[in-house]
Amino acid sequence: MSPDDNTITALFTGKILMQNLNGSFVNGYKVKEGVIIAQYVKKNQNNAITSKDIIIDGVSFTDYDVVIVTNYYHSPLTSINSMSLFSDTDPFGSGGLDTGMGWYYGGAGGGGPVTPTKDPCTTAQESTIVSKNKEYLIALKAINEANATEEHSITLGTASDGTMTQAPMNHGGQYIVQTNTTWEGAFAALHNHPDKTPLSAGDIYASVKLNVKSSNFTTTYILTDGEVYAIVVTNLSLAQDFVKTYPADQLPNQSPEFPNNIFYEIDGLKSIMGYGNEGRTTAIAFILDKYSAGITLLKQDNSGKFNPIKTQETTQSNGIKTYNTIPCN
Repeated sequence: MSPDDNTITALFTGKILMQNLNGSFVNGYKVKEGVIIAQYVKKNQNNAITSKDIIIDGVSFTDYDVVIVTNYYHSPLTSINSMSLFSDTDPFGSGGLDTGMGWYYGGAGGGGPVTPTKDPCTTAQESTIVSKNKEYLIALKAINEANATEEHSITLGTASDGTMTQAPMNHGGQYIVQTNTTWEGAFAALHNHPDKTPLSAGDIYASVKLNVKSSNFTTTYILTDGEVYAIVVTNLSLAQDFVKTYPADQLPNQSPEFPNNIFYEIDGLKSIMGYGNEGRTTAIAFILDKYSAGITLLKQDNSGKFNPIKTQETTQSNGIKTYNTIPCN
């Protein structure tokens, strides 16, 4: 065990490396404050992919570099780049580890820092705090009391003194309403679904556009059938990649929809997760996580607390897949 020199807590932070009696590398882990965040595995001589796989949390990784284990539900959340245990010129077994541990980004294209994805549990806590603010409650009440056959939107902002503000209400039609994006300090918006429908693909794509336009505009609250859901962009870079890779299907005079492959994956989960608003939203959230979309979906419970909609898929020995909610600790 090799602790980091700058460790300031009682929990272990550093590297755990295991060797045979002859000194050959066997296994290793990187630990931060008691949590394993990466596994070191032997890098191949020519950096080519080998046939040996490593299984961590049900995911298969090829034995050629460091496997990153992202920990979303414990504090602290850690996100690091792919890191090689060995230098590019002196891999283990060909003369020793003379140059120490260096960053390795793979391939010839280089790399750069990875933007960390915001912890979904922290995101939920922040939305809960917002929902208790007087301005949010006034906006919520105003939308609920407006014409129930139309969509209405109110943007929330932060004034220069740090207080929350709200823009005048925008009124729309049955399926669409304009979001105020010019309100000072805009960071979130509320709008309703008159037909009591769940949050939609159009809401997802619109949320990314709002965040692209303003880095602080990360959250969209959806009011539907007496419930409140939230869409939060937790990693804009990943969200933009998702939108680029899976652009919305847009027909004239129709709301945007997910492309066919995403649409049918979500549709196939409804029989498992439910056909109601919560079940359909859970299916969307699962697929967004599956494709690393950088978007977290939340639902407000009866106590007023927002919770992230996160689901763990497990394949049993008989091949049957089960799905369980991942709670915040």
